[in-house]
Amino acid sequence: MRTSWADSVTNAEGPEAAGSATSGTTTNSRPTRSSYVPPHLRNRPPSSDPAPAPPQTDSTRAVTYSGPPGGNRWGGGPPSSTGGGHTGFGGGRGGGGGWNNRTGGWDRGRDREVNPFANDNDAITADPAFEQENTGINFDAYENIQVDATGDNVPPPVNSFAEIDLGEALNENIRRCKYVKPTPVQRHTIPISLAGRDLMACAQTGSGKTAAFCFPIISGIMNGPVAQRPRGARTVYPLALILSPTRELSVQIHEEARKFAYQTGVRVVVAYGGAPINQQLRELERGVDILVATPGRLVDLLERARVSLQMIRYLALDEADRMLDMGFEPQIRKIVEQMDMPQRGLRQTMLFSATFPREIQRLASDFLSNYIFLTVGRVGSSTDLIVQRVEFVLESDKRSHLMDLLHAQRANGAHGKVVSFFVINGLHPLI
Repeated sequence: MRTSWADSVTNAEGPEAAGSATSGTTTNSRPTRSSYVPPHLRNRPPSSDPAPAPPQTDSTRAVTYSGPPGGNRWGGGPPSSTGGGHTGFGGGRGGGGGWNNRTGGWDRGRDREVNPFANDNDAITADPAFEQENTGINFDAYENIQVDATGDNVPPPVNSFAEIDLGEALNENIRRCKYVKPTPVQRHTIPISLAGRDLMACAQTGSGKTAAFCFPIISGIMNGPVAQRPRGARTVYPLALILSPTRELSVQIHEEARKFAYQTGVRVVVAYGGAPINQQLRELERGVDILVATPGRLVDLLERARVSLQMIRYLALDEADRMLDMGFEPQIRKIVEQMDMPQRGLRQTMLFSATFPREIQRLASDFLSNYIFLTVGRVGSSTDLIVQRVEFVLESDKRSHLMDLLHAQRANGAHGKVVSFFVINGLHPLI
């Protein structure tokens, strides 16, 4: 007996389907096809109640595609009367999913500025010792440090940050850093730099040099004319350059400068060797106003034509004597004299050094123009506020001895900053 296609389908579906097909009261004699069930859902038990459809709100309605009929090509229909904006790909002003919105589309990679004080706030909450002044700085002890400034028309020093017009945003960041009053090098350096003078400063280690040259640079970029940078090329044009000898110092300067520049519109980027260059290039492509770099990596970026120095307004060299000791003088002279950096007199240069040897004097005469010479404390030494102690410990006992020192310091109620070094085969890595 020949069977039709409908009979074969009915027999495959089972006796219940066959009974319903023979005893059905519908007028349609042709059975309906069963709906397709994906393989990963075939073994699930049938649900007694169908899942309710989610309510359609303005936000969900704004990002759905309504189709070309009844509206324009991209909008998908007329504006919604409930304030949800246009539907369709664009999402409208109410949907927030358009191409030009910060949350998606072309501007998707543009992140909001990260709060550099977030970790500090966590530390303040966790440790009550950080609730007072900025740790590691005894401001009252700085009053007895001798400062000498020589040069033509030296601007007078200031006694508080309130006397300096740095801008409201920068002053707010200074309060966030809990800087009570300027250190001696800051009292003299900031007015000199704000006056547009070149500076050669011999300051001790730990005297607050980073803030001394960061404050005038950030304030000058904020209050100065808007830079008209070329567009279309992948080359970046920073307005300020800070050179430092080591990666650790560059990272430290970058972290402090980010705190000072928070919510000022000034972007700080760091570039140093010994790390992959791709991530640093991506940071540079996002924009840079202040570039903190080591000489070797900066020369590499300049030779790649990824950085141009033709718009530099401020040049700061931190620990210049150490850079010369490490053999960076050829790279420094190439950066300052042989690239496209503006000549002295057209830029403002600040040179900081802990010592004043003959090489530094020659460097100052070549890089600076009508500069002011500033000495803070005893030249060639570290500040008296830093206690330096050398202890000889066996190799196997170094880690436990370090932990004992840290626990003893906490037990004595001393919450200052500690820097520990250990010697391995003549090297001095930092813990």
